[in-house]
Amino acid sequence: MAYRTHPHWKSVPQAFLTHRWESIVADTTTGSRGRLDKAQRGAFVGAFLGWLFDYYEIFLLTFLLVPIIAEFGLSTAAGAWLVSASLIAMAVGGVGFGMLADRIGRRRVLMITVLMFTIATFARAIAPNYEVLVVLTAIAGLGLGGEYGVGQSLISEIIEPSRRGWWGGLYYGGAFLSIMLAALVGGHLLPAIGWRWTFAISGAPVLLVIYLRSHTPESPHWVKNASVNRLKLREYTSGTFLRPFALCLVPAVLYFWAYYGLTTLLPKYLTSLGFSMAAASWWIFFTAVAGLCGCLFGSWACDRWGRRPTVTIVMVFAAVGGLIVYLAGPSAIGSSVLLVPFFILYFGSTAPTIFGTLFSEVFPTRFRSAGVSAALQLARGTSALPPLIAAGVIANAGYMPIFLAATVLYTAVGAWIWLFPETRNSRLENLEDGAVRAATSPEGTPTANS
Repeated sequence: MAYRTHPHWKSVPQAFLTHRWESIVADTTTGSRGRLDKAQRGAFVGAFLGWLFDYYEIFLLTFLLVPIIAEFGLSTAAGAWLVSASLIAMAVGGVGFGMLADRIGRRRVLMITVLMFTIATFARAIAPNYEVLVVLTAIAGLGLGGEYGVGQSLISEIIEPSRRGWWGGLYYGGAFLSIMLAALVGGHLLPAIGWRWTFAISGAPVLLVIYLRSHTPESPHWVKNASVNRLKLREYTSGTFLRPFALCLVPAVLYFWAYYGLTTLLPKYLTSLGFSMAAASWWIFFTAVAGLCGCLFGSWACDRWGRRPTVTIVMVFAAVGGLIVYLAGPSAIGSSVLLVPFFILYFGSTAPTIFGTLFSEVFPTRFRSAGVSAALQLARGTSALPPLIAAGVIANAGYMPIFLAATVLYTAVGAWIWLFPETRNSRLENLEDGAVRAATSPEGTPTANS
């Protein structure tokens, strides 16, 4: 394939892309574990910072719900629709922008998504009523939906196989830094300046991301396959796409139902028990510290032990932690007695650390962004329901049934993951010739040399 025949040729210098492709293939062959080079760093930093600030906004909403509900005189269930609108829009954005990234490139779509999110975030600071706020949150959600899957595809395609799990996991780890930042801002800055100024200030750092994204390199894998990336819609109904998509969608749905059902209304619940917003924020901050520790463990372990055993291990941690909290009973909520089981629970609630890399390894390049984004964001979109369900359950039975339900769902994720092949050290090039059929069959286990 000649690069100069590609319609977007002028936007990517041929010499650079040819050099990058050859160097990545060389890294793949030698299994290099060295530091990232300049192009890899640019791709990682540009994707990582965008994901960090975007996920920060998602979690900040759990704190903003409290003053927003108070200002507009809403019930908890009505207020939960703000989070649900964001999650539903993320599902739509994940599918749409994932498909677009497979057509026009990862870099261009990442610029579009961060611009959409930034504009909507600033606009929410001046929303005149709750209805407009919901619409603007949905628009921001569309941009957010395209972030993770497209960024994960870019990182998976530019990092050598021997370190793909580590860097892909660290990329998702931005979510836990986001939660820490959201807890600090939501617990300490928000009460002082109000939710409108919090939105305005939160949009400012994303301007730096826009600058960095303008210098983010394109994926050499995508460029190499550019001539076959313009898929017809019917190809998304083929088994080549649907088999890995279904395989990825199920554990993602199970996980996000557990996580969002458990976490979204936790600050609101703690404040209803008499905790100050600052005190509630420290509990959320603590869960993020536990999650970051779990993320580092999962990122390391999935390259060393494999994707499947690592997911199962962290899900066992999550299930055990959730069960202990459930057995401790409602009187223990918010007490230091639960610090250890809470740490275990959220240390284990880190399956997406491995999901992004694993999902990227079962789709060919022409489907990768669409497949990864659609599976993760459709799953996240369905998790708009758990906060609504949780609000009703909490009102009638308290928070303990939520912990039990999360325990069951996390256990199911740990079991389902064994339907995947083991893709540690797999080469993405092996998926370009129809090998994805083998990758999603019980017999097919890609290896570095297959």
